[in-house]
Amino acid sequence: MKDGLVIGRNAAIGGEAMARTLRLMSNEKFERVIVKDPVVHEILVRSAVMRKVGQDRLLKFVLERIKPIMSESELLLLEIEVELLLEASI
Repeated sequence: MKDGLVIGRNAAIGGEAMARTLRLMSNEKFERVIVKDPVVHEILVRSAVMRKVGQDRLLKFVLERIKPIMSESELLLLEIEVELLLEASI
């Protein structure tokens, strides 16, 4: 898994089991976001991505863009590309 995973309400594997698997397979830290929705049950996302994007933005993105194209039995992988623009005056 690259950046994240959206887990449907009736997916073959739940968020807790997937999180345990990721802890065994990867050194990356992942955060779990439980979603109260009839289609999307949970989002697992790399902590580094969550720091950059924020939970509210990620949740809004998933519910507006991902939820309409997924079924409640699916697992959808997320590849998130974050672009930062820094400006500073000295």
